Amino acid sequence: MNIQEKAGRILEFVGGKDNVTYVTYCMTRLRITPKDKGLIQDEDIQKMTGIVGTKTVGTQYQIIIGSEVENVYKELCQIAGFEIHEGIDEIVDDISQKKEKLTPKSILNNVLDVIGGCVAPMLPIITAAGLVKLIVAVLGPSMLNIMSETSDFMRLLTFVGDAGFYFFPIYVAYAAAKKFQTNIPMALFIAGVLLHPTLIEIVNTGEAFTVYGIPMYLTTYSSNFVSMILIVWMMSYVEKGLNKVIPNALRALLFPLLTLLIMLPIALCILGPIGAILGKGIADGLVSLHTLVGPFSIAIIAACWPLLIVTGMHQALIAIALTYIATMGFDNSILVGAFISNYPMIAIGLTYLMKSKGAEEKGNALTSFVTLTIGGISEPTLFGIILRYKKAILYMLAGGFAGGFYAGLMNVAVYFVGSGNIAIALGFAGENANSLPQGIIACVIAFVLTLSLAMIFGFDDKKEGRNNDSVISTK
Repeated sequence: MNIQEKAGRILEFVGGKDNVTYVTYCMTRLRITPKDKGLIQDEDIQKMTGIVGTKTVGTQYQIIIGSEVENVYKELCQIAGFEIHEGIDEIVDDISQKKEKLTPKSILNNVLDVIGGCVAPMLPIITAAGLVKLIVAVLGPSMLNIMSETSDFMRLLTFVGDAGFYFFPIYVAYAAAKKFQTNIPMALFIAGVLLHPTLIEIVNTGEAFTVYGIPMYLTTYSSNFVSMILIVWMMSYVEKGLNKVIPNALRALLFPLLTLLIMLPIALCILGPIGAILGKGIADGLVSLHTLVGPFSIAIIAACWPLLIVTGMHQALIAIALTYIATMGFDNSILVGAFISNYPMIAIGLTYLMKSKGAEEKGNALTSFVTLTIGGISEPTLFGIILRYKKAILYMLAGGFAGGFYAGLMNVAVYFVGSGNIAIALGFAGENANSLPQGIIACVIAFVLTLSLAMIFGFDDKKEGRNNDSVISTK
């Protein structure tokens, strides 16, 4: 089936162009907002060649295709006469969420959607800063001891790496302003206010300070994530209100000034402190859990992380972990388990590739395996293989738990976030020279155990309804 045929069949099975309110795509998924979900022929779509799986999130129907998705999207738009847009970075499209009724489930989905949308744009900065800090750690006295910490080169890399985490609120402000579709320069301006040296000096000296006579809660905001999301969220409503009352002729003059003056007490006296307290509470809770159950907490995270990816809940934990790295320089709980969880998925992808039979099945298996091991995209493997076989889920849980437990025993930590591919274990390299080798051992344990179980016991028969000629071996 070529791209044109695939796009035409998809359009037919979702109820035709008249049943599509909006369509877009991300890295692996075609995202369709239908008028009537009842018209979608989900089973027929899943039977199509090259379709990894489907998922419904809010009002959005998602078809998991893989690396071909952009071509399918453009062809579908051409057939149906839809306007072609750029792909999205967000985990769930804004349009589908806006039309969802407010329920506890939809509220949770929206919160996770916001967090995911704010985390994703920052990852290149965090990755670059983390790699720079890795170079410092490798060349410095904690590892190879090649260069002095006082050399200009090492000092340069040190403050460059620190900048990636110190100015966290500014990066969050940019991502959140895009997410909430509000004024980006004003969001950046307010983030700059939170990081101003005078404010930091006031907090450090402990002197009482007021904003328009309102007592300001004394806290610093460098490396803060939650506060800036709350502030920009509120600013988006302030902007909408001002746009209704400010005459067009005066908007350029009054809008930035009034936005700033209104947001100052809200940011410094209400939402900023709430975010700081909330973030600290969540972090303290996770630390307490880690202290209480020790290695088991990492083992549980490593085992269940792929399932969290399926629900989208992993983004909230990533945000907390990034705050750990920004404030302490490392994370010894959440990301440790997350990194290790990659290797059971790789093991299952490799086993599936070796056991699959038939050109079509091997082609799909190879695509999923390469996409994960090199591209760091886990969805094709998760939806196309793991979630289709009960045994595969059990192998993944066992391997992740064993590797995570070992990492917890060895006090492994993550020092930077890189791509989620096979080289993700490099993130264990940092000030603790023992972290990298022990982290690699933990990953090997997770990989080998999962691979062994999958090779010995095989997979279940394919899910009923998949119309493929080839069936992989169950032995």
